[in-house]
Amino acid sequence: MRVRLDPRQWPGRVIPETDAEIDTAVEALCLRANWPDGNRAALRRVVGPWFAEGWCVDALLAAVDRRPDGNSQGSPRNRDQVAHDFLRARLRSWWQGGARRARPPVPGMTLGAWWRINRRNARLTQPRPARPLSAAGTLAREQSRERVRARLKDPVERSRELARRRQEVLDSLLVPGQKPPTFEDSRRLLADIQVPTHPVCSKCGCRQGVLPSAA
Repeated sequence: MRVRLDPRQWPGRVIPETDAEIDTAVEALCLRANWPDGNRAALRRVVGPWFAEGWCVDALLAAVDRRPDGNSQGSPRNRDQVAHDFLRARLRSWWQGGARRARPPVPGMTLGAWWRINRRNARLTQPRPARPLSAAGTLAREQSRERVRARLKDPVERSRELARRRQEVLDSLLVPGQKPPTFEDSRRLLADIQVPTHPVCSKCGCRQGVLPSAA
């Protein structure tokens, strides 16, 4: 499958097969590993045999960080190390008995398989086309829109609706079996309160006639 991808978009789990795919994968490896000074031709000679045995860029990066037993490979590459020599030394621990390469720590796939999976996921996640409404659905939608427009246009109706909702909330606070108090009940309560008639001194604020009678 001949598809030219930008190295920044190269899928990390794709196993490169053609020369163009290997070149793109090597460039993607340098970008992700932050090796701008890496010798591309030397890196290609190092990773070529690994790609041929089913390794991908994600697997190479995992092998750089970890050994087959999961232990860390140690400190990352410093400025004095050549990128392809550093990579060759890190991959040495992935030789089983010095005879063959270990299985890649990250499984890979061909570019064609990745493309099919990517297309399938795109179809599954794309928005579904809206189905046309039936006659009953269209009528119900228009009726609902008319009710909404009527409430928005008539301020009196909006005010009445708001008052009705407030009254429903207040009624829900009442004790069952009891009536809500009226304005007449409030006036009757105020009439029962006895207000003192003693005059108040304008200088000190005391009620005149109260202190002498208390003495």
